[in-house]
Amino acid sequence: MPITDSKVKAFNPFTPIESLSTDRQTGWFQFTDLARKVFVRRINATYSSPDEITFKVYVDGDDVNEVFSGAFRANVGATGVTLPAGSDDSTETLVTSSTSLFKNGDWIQVDSEIMKIISAGSTTHTVQRGMRGTTAASHIMDAPIVWKNYPMDSIKIGNRAKYAQVQISTSSSTNPVEISRMEIEYE
Repeated sequence: MPITDSKVKAFNPFTPIESLSTDRQTGWFQFTDLARKVFVRRINATYSSPDEITFKVYVDGDDVNEVFSGAFRANVGATGVTLPAGSDDSTETLVTSSTSLFKNGDWIQVDSEIMKIISAGSTTHTVQRGMRGTTAASHIMDAPIVWKNYPMDSIKIGNRAKYAQVQISTSSSTNPVEISRMEIEYE
């Protein structure tokens, strides 16, 4: 079925900006008449968060055993990680003070340079330098690293269901999280 034939169930945010100190769940929503199941393609979100937003999808009345769980990566604000030593403008290996915060595919910024993490290690990461129109530059010791992941994400689910419920949560209760759009795409 072409993408243009898919349907979307949108969730309204609780408030435009909220601090998620506890888990929050949507109510159950029905995709179609209960005589058949639909194929749940993906969950899409537009958000701004200094923390990872985890989500779980429950279907067909079972609100204990999720059929899918995933996470939208942090995309704004300080990571709490620094460069323990300076770095030149040509090395593709970035040494950080982090032990496991970064993941493959994360986007980060040091000073005015944006980098993409190609291979995340414990404290040593392979990066692509000078991304998104920035220029590779030298960086001083203790330079802070900030998140630069995209504000929109889409994660494939691939389950059949008659109706569903989504639960979202973050690891922090003090950082504001803005979820301006979240939806489930189905056919």
